[in-house]
Amino acid sequence: MAHKDDVGFDFQPELPVGISCVGGRYLLFDVRVATYLRRHHNICGMTIGSLPLAPSQNLFLGMPIEIMPEEAQVLVEKKVAFIVDDAREHQRALQTADAARRADYRAHLQKQAQSVEQVRAQEKAESKKRVLEKVSKKAAGTPQTSVHDQPAHGLLVFEDGQESQAHQSSQVDDNVADSTTSGITTGYEITPTTSQLLVPTNAPSPSLSNASTQATVPNLPSSYPLYRHLHSKGYFATPGLRFGCQYTVYPGDPLRFHSHFLAVGTEWDEEIDLMDIVGGGRLGTGVKKGFLIGAQSPVGDVRTFSVEWAAM
Repeated sequence: MAHKDDVGFDFQPELPVGISCVGGRYLLFDVRVATYLRRHHNICGMTIGSLPLAPSQNLFLGMPIEIMPEEAQVLVEKKVAFIVDDAREHQRALQTADAARRADYRAHLQKQAQSVEQVRAQEKAESKKRVLEKVSKKAAGTPQTSVHDQPAHGLLVFEDGQESQAHQSSQVDDNVADSTTSGITTGYEITPTTSQLLVPTNAPSPSLSNASTQATVPNLPSSYPLYRHLHSKGYFATPGLRFGCQYTVYPGDPLRFHSHFLAVGTEWDEEIDLMDIVGGGRLGTGVKKGFLIGAQSPVGDVRTFSVEWAAM
């Protein structure tokens, strides 16, 4: 069982984990779960959340992470995850007669509010104390020490007026110490990205209604067998719209490797225009990748073919 404060790469969630279905899109709100799925199950996803400090730009995005329906279905088939209708489950949790869960949720909110109030009162008292000390010193007429009258504290002054390297390093150490001291927790809590107190994100329990969970992902594309085949071989796959295909296939994590294939899945007996094959081969070769076509046979196995463009 993973500890709630474990945010490292050794995080092991309780399986299966919950994948939120919001408006037909499959989202991961817990960064630790997303990291685990990426490291152990080759699930990348895309960040689609805006940053709180820069909400008007879309160059850098944050949580949640959206995964493809194919990725969600693979995780469900491997019993690593289950699909939760996010809106319906939240509504059910808020309207439930489970008094214990509602009491725990309210107690958590009250405890958090009390902690914030204590921190605010402490900050107000410290600020008032600093103001009173400043006023009392001013009323007493205590002369303020001039910068030139302060002791050198081992300062070595060279002929060009530059301070010694030892003193500069000591100043850096003092600044680091001050920043470390000020970085101590202030009692304010970071707003959680999940609703775990209301909607459990671990294994589905009897408290989760059947209407809120799904055993399969509906409306999967015909290319799903190809994706599942590539995933079983250890490949990573991301949406391939940038290169005019369905999947961009990587031999490892996309942060470490360039993609090797531009993949397109078809039906077994689907007719493919020759110009599509030629165009795909030329496009793949032009970006130093192979054009991969695959389909599932009636027997159940997946056949793949790689096409490259060669000049005469």
